[in-house]
Formats: sequence, C-alpha cells, structure tokens
Amino acid sequence: MSRTLINMIEQMEPGVVILNSDLTVASVSGMIFLIFGNVPREQVFAGGLLDLHREEVRGKVAETLRLARQARRHIPLSLKFITSEGRDRYLLVKLVSLAEREPSDDKICALFYDITPFISAERKLTRVPVTSRGEIHLLKPEEIVFLKADNIYATACTESGEFHCDMSLGAIEKRLSSEMFFRIHRSFLVNIAKVRKVHRDRHECTVEAADGEIRLPVSRDKLQEFLVELGLK
Repeated sequence: MSRTLINMIEQMEPGVVILNSDLTVASVSGMIFLIFGNVPREQVFAGGLLDLHREEVRGKVAETLRLARQARRHIPLSLKFITSEGRDRYLLVKLVSLAEREPSDDKICALFYDITPFISAERKLTRVPVTSRGEIHLLKPEEIVFLKADNIYATACTESGEFHCDMSLGAIEKRLSSEMFFRIHRSFLVNIAKVRKVHRDRHECTVEAADGEIRLPVSRDKLQEFLVELGLK
C-alpha cells in the first residue's frame, strides 16, 4: 500500500461497525451514519448485515466475513464502491476479529474509511481505486491501457499488470473522461491514447494497444463512431 494512501488514512476518522456472531449489528460509531446516510438507524440494527447488501454481492460479503473469522491476522484493506444519497462513494474496508470470553460470542469489527474526496471530483474519477495481491492502488486514468468487464466488476489493465476494480465497466465508463476512453465493445473500454493500430477485414475489426502486445475487438455497432473518434473517417 502506498505511503500516500497511508497518509490519507491517518487523516480520516473511520466508521466502525461491530458485528455479532450471527452477523447482526451490535453497535456502530456516529461516522457510519455520515457515510451511509441513506440507511435509517432502525434498519441498521434490524436483521443481518447481508440484508443491507444487494443480492448479487451477498455471497462475496459472506465469504469475506467467513475468512475474517478464521484468519489469525487481520484481513487486509479492501475496496468497496457504493452509491449513497445519489453520490458515488469509495470506501476502504478493514475487518478485525474480536475474541470474547466465549468463542461462540466472538465478534467482527469493520472499519470504513471514506476516500471519495481523494479520487473523484464532480462524479469524475481522478484516480481509479483497484486492488492486486492484497494491495490497494489508486491508478491515474492515463496509466490504464484498457478495462474489461468481469461479471459485476471490472479489471483494469496497465502496462505493468492487471488490477481488480470493485465497480462495473458501465459505472467506470460514466466516471472517466469520454475524451480519453472509448467503449469499443460491451466488454472493453480502451484508452484512446494507447491505441497503436487498427486492423480491419471483412469479418472483424480489432485494435492494437500498448506497443502491439494487446489486441482488442471492436464491435460492429461501435466501429463507425470509433473510427470517427480516431480521425480515420
């Protein structure tokens, strides 16, 4: 994790959530209601934590909490993207296991750091929050060669490697500059400045990026608009 990120965390007050063994909420800090302002107080303490998440991500949340219970060390920081009160928020989350007198009463402490002000301005991303091998990175958009869809998430590909992003490709597209990135395919968003060649034949069109090491497909319905964007039409 970069020194810049550590300095950011040192300056922030985290939101704190204490979870019971059955994943109901035992207590929270006041900062939680500032971060998740659209969640009523009574809803926080009613039901389990998984009820507060969308159905498609509940499995991932449950697995992360299971690992937190079993881990001998604290779970590393992870990234989470949410929409709260019409605003995009980017959170760093750390899970800590808490031991009680009785093992069956063990709890989990979740720390939330709201890093939104550091990576976005007016719904545009000035940094793209990603993870790789347990480390968190804040990529500059110009570093990214292309992004590809990965189910409800995305993968950001740079010249130095691949990174997981906790947002869908569509969500990222809306928050990056349309002058810098173009959706060439339902599964790919490419940095126009990284495109080196365009290959066309009767059946398909592809682009080379990053010194020709990467070739990406261009869908038929995007082709004409993409060629205009490149100044080829």
